[in-house]
Amino acid sequence: WHALGHDRPPDSGPDTPRGKAIRLLQLAYEADDPRETSALARQALAEWPDCADAYVLLAENARGPKESAELYARGVEAAARDLGPAAFESAAGMFWNILPTYGRKVGVVGWLVTWPAEPTNGYIVSSYLPYIYNWSTGRPLKGTIVSGIPKQTFPEALIDELDADKVKPADIPASMIGRFYDPAQTRGLTPDDRECVEGFLWSLACDETYRRIGLKLYDRFPVDLFAVYFGGVDVASHRFWKFAHPDAMPYGVSPRETAVLGRVIDEYYVYVDGLLGEYLDRLGPGDTLVVLSDHGFKPVLFPGKPTTSGHHRLEGIIGFYGRGVKAGGRISDAGLLDVLPTLLDLLDVPIAKDLEGHVMRDALDEDFKKRHPPSVVDTYGGVERPAAPTQTELDRNVLERLRSLGYIN
Repeated sequence: WHALGHDRPPDSGPDTPRGKAIRLLQLAYEADDPRETSALARQALAEWPDCADAYVLLAENARGPKESAELYARGVEAAARDLGPAAFESAAGMFWNILPTYGRKVGVVGWLVTWPAEPTNGYIVSSYLPYIYNWSTGRPLKGTIVSGIPKQTFPEALIDELDADKVKPADIPASMIGRFYDPAQTRGLTPDDRECVEGFLWSLACDETYRRIGLKLYDRFPVDLFAVYFGGVDVASHRFWKFAHPDAMPYGVSPRETAVLGRVIDEYYVYVDGLLGEYLDRLGPGDTLVVLSDHGFKPVLFPGKPTTSGHHRLEGIIGFYGRGVKAGGRISDAGLLDVLPTLLDLLDVPIAKDLEGHVMRDALDEDFKKRHPPSVVDTYGGVERPAAPTQTELDRNVLERLRSLGYIN
């Protein structure tokens, strides 16, 4: 709404339909039972039919992929009605579209929903998510590098240099798996538990793939902003929460299951901490490291979905280290919309007046703030972006390639 010239929506008072729906959404986000979440989301829509976030919650708790896709589509339609076409037409694009207009180079590795990779001043290694999605599959749900799929990288020829860095579950050494659980002990587990394990192995393979690719590109091609995403903590928390916290919900987890799989989440944090350390070792005096998660986790009990026992909570995590950062400081009054303005400030890139969010001044060193006052521009305008893919012969070829690789049947 700030981008449309308003400090806040004009009809957002607590007694308005929008205000009532927002309050119901807050309760829905805090609910532990997905049935309660869905019921509150439906109440929010009854109060305000253009509540796009309510459709998102319903889509996350849908019974299958078709229903989920329909609800997401209705959410986009609701947002378009609420914000109007101008909000969609004037969008400045992604950060890898904005930064090159100010002479900055960008490197992006494994970022969600980045296929097909767009041109930028730098490189993008996309996260390819197979078109055919199965709620219970052990195949990768976060996306990965898939042989034979076009436009997975920019420049497109970059994919040829990365093929040797692709890791599959069978490539993971037993010594690495053993830090999370004893593989020999999983053979006696239930089919649902083994499905959790299979999905975990795919997730670990994806993170190892992007670990290798990220470090290779970080070392070989210096950029002004490098961004890499690791999704394994999310997958492990979704699948293994009940084993780490068996008393959080009436999961019916046995002591043996807890003994075998109960340490997966904690050990994955240790693993990711090691990945973080590899970049810390490479930081120079002019670099800033940002660690970000857009959500946390909480226990959940989905009837009929035993492989999901943890789900997103609203509160996330952000931390800064290095150039321009206040040592030992604490950040208050921060949200997701404040991340990009803060990064732009650290990069000495002007901040558009119509960009939502604010610079997290609590995170920055006083001397840095004096020497680098934020600069502003009226707008970034509509950054030209490639057209989104459509259902074409290319898509049919993609599906056929996935079938040949065994991703779908």
